[in-house]
Amino acid sequence: MCTVSFFKTKNAVIFTSNRDEKKDREKAIFPEYLESETQTLYFPRDKKALGTWFVTDNAGNTAILLNGAFKNHESNPPYKKSRGTVLLDLMKRESFLIAFRAYDLSGIEPFQLLVYSEQKLFRLLWDGGKKHEIFLDENKNYLLSSKTLYNDSIEDDRIREFNKLLNVENISSEQILHFHKEHQIEKEPGIKEMVKEKLMTVSITQLVITAQSIELSYYDLVQNTSQKEKIEKRN
Repeated sequence: MCTVSFFKTKNAVIFTSNRDEKKDREKAIFPEYLESETQTLYFPRDKKALGTWFVTDNAGNTAILLNGAFKNHESNPPYKKSRGTVLLDLMKRESFLIAFRAYDLSGIEPFQLLVYSEQKLFRLLWDGGKKHEIFLDENKNYLLSSKTLYNDSIEDDRIREFNKLLNVENISSEQILHFHKEHQIEKEPGIKEMVKEKLMTVSITQLVITAQSIELSYYDLVQNTSQKEKIEKRN
């Protein structure tokens, strides 16, 4: 939920997301499914709050959650609903953007979403009092970090490293995955040791969408295992 990249290559769209969590948090369940008449959702499910931070459907529409909006905020629970269940609520609707505009977010902790819907890319943010929409160029590449963990200095360093990837011709999903592994929270020199004692990057989720296929991969960094889900693509 804390570091997300988007790559548009010659042949694919690639999303990759690091999840930073408390070390004692229950292990997520992967893969999970939600089916309706019009779509099937695929995602890792957070066993504690029963939501998710990364969800895609069988047409490649995708949304990824990051904690916090434009800046760090003071958490003040209890909240009405977890952000991960809000994400699933929105993803079930026919239009993600219309659903976000209509959704009552009062009592929900601040968050942002990176959304790829009908081949359009945008960020949707809730700062605790107001919704924001930022439309992005889906032909460019992006790196986002959670404002609750990564300050401007760390984010600037990451972007410099990220920009080096932009010069790699025909970059592969494996190279992007390696970048995310090198930027686990435990490896960030700017993160305080007291934070590292409590948190770790518990998993990396990666989605590769091509004209022919969709593949969702889940890397459990605690148990050092990986799982792949090949999704039958619906046009």
